[in-house]
Amino acid sequence: MFHLIKRTPYKTFDNLDRPDIFIKLECNQFGNSFKARGVINFLQHTDKTNGLVTFTTGNHGIAVAAIAKELGIQAIIISSHKLSNYKKALIESYGATVLLIDNYNLDQATEYAKLIASEKDFTFVPLFDNEYLLEGYSEIAKEIIDDFEGVLTIYFPIGSGSLLFANSKFVKSFNSNNKVIGVEPQIYQRLNGLKEHNSSSTSIADSLSIDRIPNSNLELLKFTNTIETLEENEIANATRLIYEQFNLITEPGGAISLAAALKTRKDETKKIAVITGKNISPEKFNSLIQS
Repeated sequence: MFHLIKRTPYKTFDNLDRPDIFIKLECNQFGNSFKARGVINFLQHTDKTNGLVTFTTGNHGIAVAAIAKELGIQAIIISSHKLSNYKKALIESYGATVLLIDNYNLDQATEYAKLIASEKDFTFVPLFDNEYLLEGYSEIAKEIIDDFEGVLTIYFPIGSGSLLFANSKFVKSFNSNNKVIGVEPQIYQRLNGLKEHNSSSTSIADSLSIDRIPNSNLELLKFTNTIETLEENEIANATRLIYEQFNLITEPGGAISLAAALKTRKDETKKIAVITGKNISPEKFNSLIQS
């Protein structure tokens, strides 16, 4: 399965006089998001499986469904009303079954997915709190460290926090002077001084929506320099900029890291913004870039 994962490229903003900013295109990964890195590494450490079960509000489920199709096995994706019609259709296009549950919360969804996996003798694929999942995600930081010299500042979007947790630990272990910045929508405010608070508000960066940051991921605060929050217009502007510069469609939740990097002053420090996904409907994207 590792052949499905590729070393993702970078784009630069030299023509905007920001040669210090780079974006790493994890949105070009298998399944159109970074999620495949973790899922595939997890499955490489799992005995032969008859099928896959997970819970998700988006890209994690798309990755699981796409990988299941490659393996020629079934997949069941547990989700809620937070799953957009577009992402639901993408999951189903890979032949997976989507089960929507009412009154979704992280704990209920986890237990329900594990129950179904047990009943069907399928493999439960975790969304967080698994060493092999995190190990797969940390390959992003390993590539960045390998590709750049000197002290770096690296920006990661915050969904469940697993991406930031896995990569911040590696970045800091390699060089404690490197800076790791977590980025989330301002209207969520889940980690910036509030830790476990989760707003019920809706952001255009809906791929980062989750009802709470799992307790297992709160340790990320030990390895992260700051948590930055971005306003909706800043997220939208970064999404539009990527499209205008590179003709590349990205999710606002994937482009939010660039929005944070753009707020810095130009200097000698290389700033790498990880762009995490591009599973967005054409209608929603067109509406965003035209607003």
